[in-house]
Amino acid sequence: MTKQRGAVLGLVVVLLMGLQHFGLEKEAETLSEAPMKRVAGLPASEVLPTYIATLFFGAFRAVAVDILWIQLRKVEEEKRWYERREILKLISYVQPRNPEVWSHLGWHSAYNVANGFTDPEKSWEWVKFGLLWLRRGVSTLPNNPYLKDQLAYTLWHKAAWRDGELDMDLLKRIEGDAELQAALLPDGVTSNRPLNAFELAIPWLEQAREELLSKDFELTQMGLYLYPDTMDGFIRYCLLLAGMYEWKRDRPEEAKAFFRRAQRQCEDMVARAPDSPLPAPGGRKYRNLISTLFKDFATLYAQYPDIVDLEYKARGKRREDEIELLKKVQGLLQKYGPIDEQWLWSRSNPHVLLNRLKQSLSNGEDVQECNDQVDMAWPIVPGPEPLRANLAPEGLDIDLYWITVAPPPVPEGSQPPATPPRPVKIHLAIPRPTGPCQPLKVTFHDAQRRAVRSDVVTGTTDLDYVVGAYGRYLLRVESNQEPPWLPDTRYGLKLAIEQ
Repeated sequence: MTKQRGAVLGLVVVLLMGLQHFGLEKEAETLSEAPMKRVAGLPASEVLPTYIATLFFGAFRAVAVDILWIQLRKVEEEKRWYERREILKLISYVQPRNPEVWSHLGWHSAYNVANGFTDPEKSWEWVKFGLLWLRRGVSTLPNNPYLKDQLAYTLWHKAAWRDGELDMDLLKRIEGDAELQAALLPDGVTSNRPLNAFELAIPWLEQAREELLSKDFELTQMGLYLYPDTMDGFIRYCLLLAGMYEWKRDRPEEAKAFFRRAQRQCEDMVARAPDSPLPAPGGRKYRNLISTLFKDFATLYAQYPDIVDLEYKARGKRREDEIELLKKVQGLLQKYGPIDEQWLWSRSNPHVLLNRLKQSLSNGEDVQECNDQVDMAWPIVPGPEPLRANLAPEGLDIDLYWITVAPPPVPEGSQPPATPPRPVKIHLAIPRPTGPCQPLKVTFHDAQRRAVRSDVVTGTTDLDYVVGAYGRYLLRVESNQEPPWLPDTRYGLKLAIEQ
């Protein structure tokens, strides 16, 4: 470098420092951000970029931010994840008060990037980075409920994004990572044991709720509305997930304790509703009404400890124990509907508790089992082969089916008719085994679920129904008499629709 160039560079540095000291550092926005520019506590590798970034606070910052965000979009399109991470770090130096800087990188790392790796170690590296980045964002913006919500959401949702299932490997990694365990608790909160992901999420949700109780809501830059009752709803689900996690790990007492806490959480939410006569915990109520579903949740969770005990007892495969468990679980879902979020029942997962229990008690002869309630009804469609089913166990089974009559396909751009041009015929063939069979009562309901006609079916039978409207019709199949039943309760259903 020549002496002339060195002199010019020195002059530029002096001018920038003068502008920084006498101009930009006097700006109100710069003064408010001063705590975020302290470099003493930063790793050596971050001191220089952090200090350089301070030169852009004020007048220069908008230009720097625009350039960095444009470059970020480019590397995202090219899937250059490591470079993307460094650019967002730079943005955080320049724009530390923007919560989306922290949320965007945390979420993208833990989800989009992590999900792109087949190597579980690489995937875990990005999940862990995303969690730690969000935690750093919370420290940078300690009064921002959005980042607390995002950290908690990533903790519980990443491990339980599919209803009725848990990512056991991820949960074990979070629980066994000493760095995460130390970092992810709020300041001043300690634990004498490793916490699972759901336990780690709860205190952040509680803090966010308390911050939101004093306002109607908070609207984020991305258009997300945050309410205190939403935070409480997530706490409720975290407690449920923690109970299911302990149940899967064969720790029944711990599981029951979490279910009882979930019950109390729902009761507290009901008390916080503005129309509730009950005193609110902490004395502060929501400004919004809440769903009556939380009363049902509380009643349901109150029964979960008994279900845990019955399930452990039924592991001995004694039929009477399985029957007792079936009565308990099926009775609750028949009464309240499938509000268990697929932890007890699932339409398509044969391994969920009620599904596998009914398969066991029906000898596996009815793959559509667990359709004993309207919201759990099984859809049947026209086809060449009949659907195979039975009624079992004795006295504890009814079968409900949906039959959908839809308008025929129409050319693109055309509107289907609102009503059929002529009556639609629903033809139902019901094959039965040869020999003595348990008589069945088959009831057809209209689209408003009103019973239209009932037929008693003993042997193979054909039934026809005529309807004059499009919609979803309900079919109920049950025994025509009280127990004891004849041993053979098998039947088939073959549907045809003529319109």
